[in-house]
Amino acid sequence: MMNDPFYQIVSIDIGLDRQYSAGEINRILKELGATLHYDVYGFERLKKGPIWQSESYVYVVLFCNNEEVDAQNAIDKIELQYPLATIGTEYISKFVDVAIKLGERFNSRTLLNGTPVDKNKLTSYCDGLVSDLMKEWGEEPGSETLRMLIEQDYPK
Repeated sequence: MMNDPFYQIVSIDIGLDRQYSAGEINRILKELGATLHYDVYGFERLKKGPIWQSESYVYVVLFCNNEEVDAQNAIDKIELQYPLATIGTEYISKFVDVAIKLGERFNSRTLLNGTPVDKNKLTSYCDGLVSDLMKEWGEEPGSETLRMLIEQDYPK
């Protein structure tokens, strides 16, 4: 989401050195704590949060040959999406852990906007976006008011 004043999604890319089968990816993502919902993976909160907050703290998007694919397909790239604006900041560390562990698991670089990041850089980046949100809108991520502002700006 380029030019999104609410920073709704922070995306991390993890390129893979080969195509992985659906079964391999299922095992690896499940070992790290992902849940499969029909054809997409996510990392869900342990406790249900307020209804205006995201249910998952990481959404997993799978690709093969630069095309988005479902969980039933072979893949060669993973995109992790963190819903920064619509979940509390206590989930930043969980997102960062998943991103770094997944990159390490595939012996691949964890890329933010095409640039490799480590745990500290990714955490600092997210913290900076939170600061920007709080300065610009006077609300912290995950607040009901911020969600209402987003809904006003991005009608369905």
